[in-house]
Amino acid sequence: MDSPARIAMVGVDHWYSAIPLAQEIAARTDTELVAVADPDRDRAEEVVAKAGRGRATSDAEELLADPSVDLIASFTSTERNPAICLAAARAGKHLLSIKPVARTLDEAAEVVRAVRSAGVAFFPAESQLRTTAMNQQIRTWLDEGRLGQVRTASYSLWSSLPQGWAGVSDPGWFTDPERAPGGGWIDHAIYHLDQLRWLLRAEVRSVRGTAASLKYPDLGLEDYGLAVVAFDNGVIARIEDTWLASPGGGRQTMSLVGTDGAVAYDSLSGRLSLTGMGETHEGWVHLSPPSGRGSVLERLVATVRGEADPLATVDDAWHNLAACRAFYESTATGVAVTPAPLP
Repeated sequence: MDSPARIAMVGVDHWYSAIPLAQEIAARTDTELVAVADPDRDRAEEVVAKAGRGRATSDAEELLADPSVDLIASFTSTERNPAICLAAARAGKHLLSIKPVARTLDEAAEVVRAVRSAGVAFFPAESQLRTTAMNQQIRTWLDEGRLGQVRTASYSLWSSLPQGWAGVSDPGWFTDPERAPGGGWIDHAIYHLDQLRWLLRAEVRSVRGTAASLKYPDLGLEDYGLAVVAFDNGVIARIEDTWLASPGGGRQTMSLVGTDGAVAYDSLSGRLSLTGMGETHEGWVHLSPPSGRGSVLERLVATVRGEADPLATVDDAWHNLAACRAFYESTATGVAVTPAPLP
């Protein structure tokens, strides 16, 4: 495939990612934005207008059946995503999918089997942070053994309630238990689980979780979640994600602690902090982290063309969701839960 990859976007419920993605597709020379589909055609037209390319439609089936479309970017609400992924894979189209791939493991298993059977590329949206310069640098340090053996990790993100659409305070489908896979914990914890699996080159062995509605008792979904995650290489991680922050009051922190050093990041300072790691000094050194984010599209197109190995696959989507489902099972049972194995 030497000509630009022809991409259609189906659903824009994840608008915060869909809009910049559509703009990037339109701006690149190796991709072409064919169309944007959404049941609310006005929203599709807004995305197309911001991208400056493509056409708007409310007919997703038309795009899924279009033989000229090479890749489907599914940014619909979670309950609709499995059907879209199944239709795209069976039509031989590559996929860029929202997170998580499905609400349930039964739905996810169908997608896994369809993608494998079709032999198409599949990139889960929660894996996009693998492309950032900071995470790439941290993985290099880990692979070089600069931290020694990693023993513990901690990820935390305080976020405010999501917005159903840009500029709208109503969270919309994000807080509908019939449509969303969970609340404030899974909303961002799925990114953290993917980062840890990738950075540590390890899989989740067990999850013990606590969830609560601390700020929004009538929400119907948790606004707070805390997980203790054990990995098969012995690392114990703490993952806390919430919707408790006031607008503009979010904060993200991470740390990895090894036998020979540690690395940490705090969004309030914007600094990447290091200690140990074979340096002669004592204490912490605070640096500006490497900036920039690699292009998921660039890597996905290269993968489709056979020019690069996949950065992430449908198997990653399964493992990430399985760990999240284990968290929710643990919150209900009060015991640690082992994620379901890959089908």
